[in-house]
Amino acid sequence: MVKKSKVDNKNVIHVAVAVILGDDGRVLLAKRPEEKHMGGLWEFPGGKVAPGEDIKAALNRELGEELGIEVATFLPLIKIRHDYPDKSVLLDTWVVSGIRGEPTGNEGQLIQWVEKDCLDNYGFPEANKAILKALQLPDRYMITGDFVDQKALFNGVSTALENGIRLIQFRAHWLAKRDYLQLAQALTGFVQAAGGTVIIKGDASLLSESWCHGLHLTSRQLGLAIKPEKQHPRQLLAASCHDQEQIAAAEAMGVDFITLSPVKATASHPGAIPLGLDRAETLTAVAKVPVFWLGGMNQEDTHLARRSGARGIAAIQAFWG
Repeated sequence: MVKKSKVDNKNVIHVAVAVILGDDGRVLLAKRPEEKHMGGLWEFPGGKVAPGEDIKAALNRELGEELGIEVATFLPLIKIRHDYPDKSVLLDTWVVSGIRGEPTGNEGQLIQWVEKDCLDNYGFPEANKAILKALQLPDRYMITGDFVDQKALFNGVSTALENGIRLIQFRAHWLAKRDYLQLAQALTGFVQAAGGTVIIKGDASLLSESWCHGLHLTSRQLGLAIKPEKQHPRQLLAASCHDQEQIAAAEAMGVDFITLSPVKATASHPGAIPLGLDRAETLTAVAKVPVFWLGGMNQEDTHLARRSGARGIAAIQAFWG
C-alpha cells in the first residue's frame, strides 16, 4: 500500500509526476505547447492528484489521458515543493516502468525519448531542476569510516563499489590537510574509473582543483559569506543541515543536495538529539533540493527515506567495512 502524501496547506497543489523509463533506460519527455504556461519547455508527464486519490492511480490516470499508456512498476524518486509567484506545487515524483501501450501525444504535445546523460541539454521549468538532479543521484551516499593507511582506505572503498555504492564522501578529519588532499586526489581517480564520484571536505577554493568532483560543506560553512563557485557543471556541491534555517542557507549557496541529520541516534555523535522520523519528513518536505537522511540509518531505511520524500540515505556504519 502506497502512503498518501501529506499536504497540509490547502494552497499547495499536489501533482503526480512520472519519470518514465523505457526498456533501454531512456526517459520519456513531453514538450509543453507554446500557448500554455511555460510553453516550449520540456517536462515529465503528470498532473494534479484528486483529493483522496492513491498516487499510483493518479499517475496511471494522467498517463492514460496524456500518452495513452499504463505503467506497472512504481518507485518513489523525490517530493519537491516549489513556490511560483501565483501558486505552490508539491511535485510527488516517481520513476515508473513496465509500459503497456505505445506512447502518443494525445494532447498534441511533442514527446521524445532522451538518454539520461542528455537531459541537461533540454529546457525545463524551474520546479523540475531538483527532479533532474535527483534522477542523476544514487539513493545511497557513503561516508568513509576509520582506516589506518591508504591500502585499508582503498580496500574499504573497493568493497563499497562492489556493493553498488557510487557516491562517496571522503571523510578523514584526523589527517593533516596536505595528506588528506593527496589521498583525496588518488581516491577520486580510483573511484571515477569505477563509475563513481568522490566528494571531499574543505574550503570552497578546492572546487578550482581540476581533479575535484565535489565538495561537501559543513553546517558551520553555511554561515560564511563566501558562496562556492563550481568550475564545471558535473561538480557536485552538498551541505550538512540540521534544521530549516540551515536548509534555507544551503539552498541560497546553490547546493545540489543536502544531508539531514541526525534522523536517529548515532554512535558517531552520541550527544546529538535525533530529529525523529516525523520531524525529518517535515524538514524534507520544505527542502527544494534532494535530501539524504543521515544518522543511525541502515540499508533497510533507504525505502523509508524515499517514501518520505528524501532521495535516499547517507551513512558510515551501514556501508563501510
